[in-house]
Amino acid sequence: MMKKVAVILLAVFSTAAFAYGPGHGHKGGERMVEHMTQKLDLSEEQSKQMQAVFEEQGKKMKALHDETQDKINAILTPEQQDKMADMKEKRKERWEERKEKRKEKMEKRGN
Repeated sequence: MMKKVAVILLAVFSTAAFAYGPGHGHKGGERMVEHMTQKLDLSEEQSKQMQAVFEEQGKKMKALHDETQDKINAILTPEQQDKMADMKEKRKERWEERKEKRKEKMEKRGN
C-alpha cells in the first residue's frame, strides 16, 4: 500500500512540474518560444505557431494534473490530504529559496 501511495505521489509531483510548461513562470512557454525564435531564426508566423502549441499543451498538462490530483484526493483520507498539502507547501518554499539563491548568484556574476 505504501509503495502504491509513493508511486502516486511521485506522479503528482512529476505532473505538477510539467504542468507549468517550459520556462516556468512565463505564461505559455514564452521564454522557450523567445529562445527558439532567436536560436532557430523563426519567422514571426512560426513564432506565433510555436506559442500556440505551447499554450495548448500547457492547458492539456494542467488538466491532466488537476485530474490526477482529484483521483489522488479520492484515495487519501482528509488527514492525508492535509499532510500532502503541507508537503507541497514545503516543497514550494524550498523551490522559492533555491530560485532566490540562483538569482543572487546570477546578480553577483553580473548576468
